[in-house]
Amino acid sequence: MFDLILSTESRVLSTNIIDFEKQADQFLSTLTVKFETDEDFAAAKEEVKTLKEVEDKIRAAIKSAQSGEIAALITSAENIAERFRQERLARDKLVKSKESEIKENIVNTAFENISKVRYGYESDISLALERTMPKQDLLKRLHNATARRSTLATLQKAVQAEENLILAELAQESARLIARKKFLPVSHEHLFKDWLELIISNCDLKPIVEERIEMEEQREQARIAQAQAEAEKARIAQAQAEVEKARIAQAQAEVEKAKTEEVETESAVEKTQENLTAPSDELLQDFIISIRLNQIIKSQAIAIARGLKERFGDAVKLNKAKEEK
Repeated sequence: MFDLILSTESRVLSTNIIDFEKQADQFLSTLTVKFETDEDFAAAKEEVKTLKEVEDKIRAAIKSAQSGEIAALITSAENIAERFRQERLARDKLVKSKESEIKENIVNTAFENISKVRYGYESDISLALERTMPKQDLLKRLHNATARRSTLATLQKAVQAEENLILAELAQESARLIARKKFLPVSHEHLFKDWLELIISNCDLKPIVEERIEMEEQREQARIAQAQAEAEKARIAQAQAEVEKARIAQAQAEVEKAKTEEVETESAVEKTQENLTAPSDELLQDFIISIRLNQIIKSQAIAIARGLKERFGDAVKLNKAKEEK
């Protein structure tokens, strides 16, 4: 190691500051510039320590030489010390930045490997895995694995171990989710809109599936029974409508029949009257004509009888018909 000598009274007695500055330049030019291996980082960290030691020694030499009028010498030494300080700070920052960069690369590589496996499952299982093993939690675990690792080798080994552990847990959890998803019958998929909550939980799926299917069957049976009842009701209504239609048709036919019979009766009476007034060579005889008036009120019957009596005299009699047994 090189040391700066400053020994003064009121003048500079001895100094090697010129040689020291050359040594300083040479030392600074040989500092580590690549950061790829543990040895690179170890060397850089050691250089930071050396820079600090040299800086402290320079400042100690300056302090011991400040009793004389050696402003130029001290200024030069101060400048050299400042260069060591600046280089120390920059190098310390660089080492930490490179360490962080390499650490992040190692973590990101592991996380990418995990993500390829994690998103390699079908969409439903990947969606469920995001709930049971969130990606942010996995990334945090990988970062935690880098804590207190002094070398790249131990850091890489720790992250690799955590990656393998996570992959094993993913395989186990995905198998569990796939099995639970298969337990939900596809034929009754509409009954399990909450399938995601069901498969990520630890509840027993069997009684839940059986209960929902049973309730669905009960609803279906009730629907069928209601449909059958409505169909029967419609059939009865149709039958009643047909009966009513037939009754109306029969009534109309009876009315038409009565009209026809009335017309025929009137025609027969007219012909009879014509025969009575027309001359005939037949012998005169006595006849009894019976007329039964059905469904008529008494006053109407009397009126008809009076009309006949005016024409045929006292031979016309009106009696109430006897009820048929």
